[in-house]
Amino acid sequence: SQTYSVINESGVTYNWTFPTDWTQTEGGTTNSVTVTVGSDSGNITVTPSNSCGNGTARTLEVTTLTTPTQPSAITGATDVCEGTSQTYSVTNESGVTYNWTFPADWTQTEGGTTNLVTVTVGSDSGNITVTPSNLCGNGTVRTLEVTTLTTPTQPSTITGTTDVCEGTSQTYSVTNES
Repeated sequence: SQTYSVINESGVTYNWTFPTDWTQTEGGTTNSVTVTVGSDSGNITVTPSNSCGNGTARTLEVTTLTTPTQPSAITGATDVCEGTSQTYSVTNESGVTYNWTFPADWTQTEGGTTNLVTVTVGSDSGNITVTPSNLCGNGTVRTLEVTTLTTPTQPSTITGTTDVCEGTSQTYSVTNES
């Protein structure tokens, strides 16, 4: 609920009108009223009156906001190399800020609370999450699972014959790493 008011003048009553689906819950024809906000935007109008008639109405344009909807799917790579710079984004919605979280050792380098951010990938795999928010609160979180890949380590010693005869077939191998 919200409260709206004008400066009170003695002997004056105030007739209030609100957008269609708003409901006045307190105040009657006083200078201060409380309403339950509906989904419609529009105008609040208050008309002063006394025994001589109605005065000039005052109008306030109001816009009804709702909590943001869940962001679009997060775009960006899901299999990423440690130490690289990566960009992630969701579709931008006007009036919404985006709060991003990343795996523990990743570092956000650009974008702040915008819909488009840049990070430096750490060694941890995990989830990227983005929470939309506005004046009405937080919307539903969107998640993207990411896997950090690392540069392979040096292979084990090569096994196989070192003195070989021309024209013979030989097998050489290193330990397989998954």
